[in-house]
Amino acid sequence: MRYWLVLALALGVVGLSPTSTPAQAPADPATSSPQGDVDPLFLLRGRNIARAAAETANGGLGNYMAEPAMHGPTATAPVVINEDGSLLFTFKGFRPEDRSINGNPVFSFETEVLINPNRTFEVLYNGPIRPVTP
Repeated sequence: MRYWLVLALALGVVGLSPTSTPAQAPADPATSSPQGDVDPLFLLRGRNIARAAAETANGGLGNYMAEPAMHGPTATAPVVINEDGSLLFTFKGFRPEDRSINGNPVFSFETEVLINPNRTFEVLYNGPIRPVTP
């Protein structure tokens, strides 16, 4: 029951956020569409769905927080806009108590969520931070 309440609250916030700027440019233009072809509201909702999915998969807000880019303007969200119009969010997260001596978060999770144009989603990866490949 608590799972559904958290998910409903997280998804309910989707329409309340004033952010409506477009996401950052795709990393690879050959496999992604131009940013202008994506509805800014879809980007906003997609980001919020991806964040809520990660929060749910990691035990809720008491156990997990997504990186700041997943809370601020959509222009800072780590997203790739795919050719088919889907959105791929890959972002880091941390436990609220895991902070450096300066109070900065110490990231230990990585989540990859695919948001389809029909607003269904799939968590493709949720686990330890993967090594960066060159």
